[in-house]
Amino acid sequence: MPIRTMSRRAMVLTSTATALALGAGVTFAATGLGGTTLGSKRVGRQADGSYLTATNQFVTPVGDVIKEDSRPFGLALRPDGRTAAALDSGGTSPNLVTVFDLVHHKVLQQIGHGLISDGGILYSPDGKHLWAAQPGNLVRYNVAASGWLSHAVIVPLPGSGGRQAVPTGLAWAPDGSLLVTLSGNNTLAVVNAGNGRVLRQVRVGNAPNSVVVVGGKAYVSNQGGRPARAGDQTDLSYGTAIVTDNAAPSTGTVSEVDLRTGRQVRTFAVGLEPSALLAIGGDVVVANTDDDSVTTIDTLKQRVGRTFSADPAPGAPFGAQPNGLAMLDATHLAVSLGRDNAVAVYSYGGAYTQPTFEGLIPTGSFPTGIAQDRQLKRLVVASEQGLGSVGPDETVVQGLGTKPATGHFVYNYVGTVQSIAMPTARQMAAYTAQVFKNNQWNGLQQRNLSGDGSAAPVALPLRVGDPSTIKHVFFIVKENRTYDQELGDLGRGNGDPALAQFGRQVTPNVHALATRFPLIDNLYSDGTDSAEGHHWLDQAFVNNYLQQMYGNYTRSYQTLDPLSDVKTGWIWDDALAHGKSVVNWGEQMDSYVDASGNLTPPGSWASWYHDSRVMEGKAGGPLNHPLGSYTVKTDIPSLARITKPDFPNFDLGIPDQYRADLFQQDFAQYVQNGNLPDLNMMWLMSDHTEGTNPGGITPRAHVADNDLALGRIVDTISHSPYWKDSAIFVIEDDSQFGVDHVDGHRNIAMVISPYAKPGAIVDDYYSQLNFMRTIEQILGLPPMNQEDLAAEPMFDAFTDTPDFAPYTYLPNRIPLTETNPRPAAAGNGAAQAWAAWSAKQDYAREDMINMAQENRDIWYSTNGFSSPYPGDSSVLLPDQVPGGAATPTGDTDG
Repeated sequence: MPIRTMSRRAMVLTSTATALALGAGVTFAATGLGGTTLGSKRVGRQADGSYLTATNQFVTPVGDVIKEDSRPFGLALRPDGRTAAALDSGGTSPNLVTVFDLVHHKVLQQIGHGLISDGGILYSPDGKHLWAAQPGNLVRYNVAASGWLSHAVIVPLPGSGGRQAVPTGLAWAPDGSLLVTLSGNNTLAVVNAGNGRVLRQVRVGNAPNSVVVVGGKAYVSNQGGRPARAGDQTDLSYGTAIVTDNAAPSTGTVSEVDLRTGRQVRTFAVGLEPSALLAIGGDVVVANTDDDSVTTIDTLKQRVGRTFSADPAPGAPFGAQPNGLAMLDATHLAVSLGRDNAVAVYSYGGAYTQPTFEGLIPTGSFPTGIAQDRQLKRLVVASEQGLGSVGPDETVVQGLGTKPATGHFVYNYVGTVQSIAMPTARQMAAYTAQVFKNNQWNGLQQRNLSGDGSAAPVALPLRVGDPSTIKHVFFIVKENRTYDQELGDLGRGNGDPALAQFGRQVTPNVHALATRFPLIDNLYSDGTDSAEGHHWLDQAFVNNYLQQMYGNYTRSYQTLDPLSDVKTGWIWDDALAHGKSVVNWGEQMDSYVDASGNLTPPGSWASWYHDSRVMEGKAGGPLNHPLGSYTVKTDIPSLARITKPDFPNFDLGIPDQYRADLFQQDFAQYVQNGNLPDLNMMWLMSDHTEGTNPGGITPRAHVADNDLALGRIVDTISHSPYWKDSAIFVIEDDSQFGVDHVDGHRNIAMVISPYAKPGAIVDDYYSQLNFMRTIEQILGLPPMNQEDLAAEPMFDAFTDTPDFAPYTYLPNRIPLTETNPRPAAAGNGAAQAWAAWSAKQDYAREDMINMAQENRDIWYSTNGFSSPYPGDSSVLLPDQVPGGAATPTGDTDG
């Protein structure tokens, strides 16, 4: 259906709406310290029907909205246009595929179990089959006339170099064979759709993603760019050397494959991490996701046409994440913008014509699939995070010595699929203004005017570049707790004592610090797990590549994967580029190795705890692990140069007391030499816990260890000469393991400083982005991308009347060597089965465990393996747990 509304009048109306949006919001910039434009709103549904997400954004999906208790990733339209299907990425329903009825606007079916791959779902041209990708396989379903799926057939795919295949994109070849991009193999596979046999593989670029066919040629987007050459700087992603600059990809390509000869015949250089492709006549349109741009390729002339920006945020340097493409009619192109929660509409006149921006359409959170339903004459959009974590409550059990808790869980996303009629001119103008409002873009440029350095020093300057009374920032990252899990029993602020699984008895220092300094009780993690959490904190961003691996992480997890890193760099790069000194203790490090490069042996908590006591003068030597025996490694050159080599990265066999001891030694030298850096980063991770791992430290002992280490570190800083001009920022990287009565993303966040407002209850809505923006503002660092650009500093947490009294840490009340018991060797088959399962789990690395199983293991262990997990009808064995096969399979993490 032609978009008759996309006339010059439509463009004028849209431009007017945009101009109004740009001019709004000046009041805050003029008045300064006035809180936040979001006030004290809570995450979730608002009175006006919108939803506030954990990323400082509202979502107001338009059209007919279908909701599902999962995260729909990707989108396939059946040829009749009446149904659509999406892969399910995580969520509470461990399904492989969800089918949506686009006529009656409802979920028709959820089917299958197990992990999805990093993309790939496609109907056959006759609509009688659906193909879905999962790690190592394709799954083919029969499709009934109603759209109902049945008779799943597994089609195995070959891996490469000992790694399983990662199918990502699917398309039909002219001869009826199925084309599959194999991201892990760096190939395009040709599959016989009848018998599932792989006919051939064609080597293309690195980490191929999508594929389209034009004129008998296949075009493949290569997220990892071209193959490396001699002399290139490279980093490994799933065994492939990616050409990088400071560990972020620096090339992107599209391969042209001759399907007749089965050869790659040429490549086209495009933007960074190209993802979606769209064939328009003889053109191929490419979404350059990590460049915020779209490139056209003229396949007839075999050359790149025009590249245009797809970043509508005013003054934003980076961050829209274009990741989907569709033609609305012969002259209008729709581009889904993952991070902007919108679809952008452009005029399209061919490969060499500059498109005209015509407006934005609001979607759910992080759209990942977009298609034009020509039969129903509507635009269909799947949004992975939809309305946020507003799904059913969940019960979580942390382990021995803790109690079960039921509340909002971070993984309980409600995804959305929208069916949208073509907007009129007036609707497009209103939609565009709504997207600006949703993303906090109104007045964005005015809020970010730079200071000239002439203002009087205050704790938190109004403008970047104006002086602060705070000269040294400590940025401490902890692991995986919700606000209620630790502070629900504080007795002040918005807590639920029934959910305090690690309350005052376990975390006396967190409680004391949250009482003396500001209590920040309305701040949220932007991500759901450590892979996302550390990127949100260190880059103020999570890109489409990392987002699309959610719930799976087939290629990798968190670190050691350059494709998850973005070109705008890291917080330490921002600091170094603006004349600030930086030191790092552990954050974002990949491994802890001996002189031969061997990873830290499993070792015992007791052996490292002994070394901690030796360093504190509480035990006799020698050290079991002499300093220098192990050093941390990272693939990020700029981070390697500022990192203390002895400080361990993630390892739950090493207590945080040991890390606190190393910090105290280094800090004493800084005090002696008078050269404390401006930005001091640290990772303390014992509060992650290792569940009921037999013989391992109990969850509450892990959390108590973390609490004591934090208390000791604050004590050390506050009793030093640097306390007078320091601020300590403490935050969890995410809050995945717990529940909370407000939202599973609600984070324990603390600002500890003479300039932190004493005893205040800070109830303004904030997220990790505001947290990072506050650090940037104090140090005079410009925001790194549009996410922290739109976030406002946490003005309400600071005062310009300092209190220089030091803090004295409180001793632990839980023995730090308390261990999990070993289940009975006989007499209970369930106990034996779960002990065998637990002994095989990877507790040495972050999140390398299936939480559906882990939560049951912990519940059973504290209930004698006789009481069913809440919601189950009986005690289950590990292989009986729904979704139990969906254990993360990343080859490494941090």
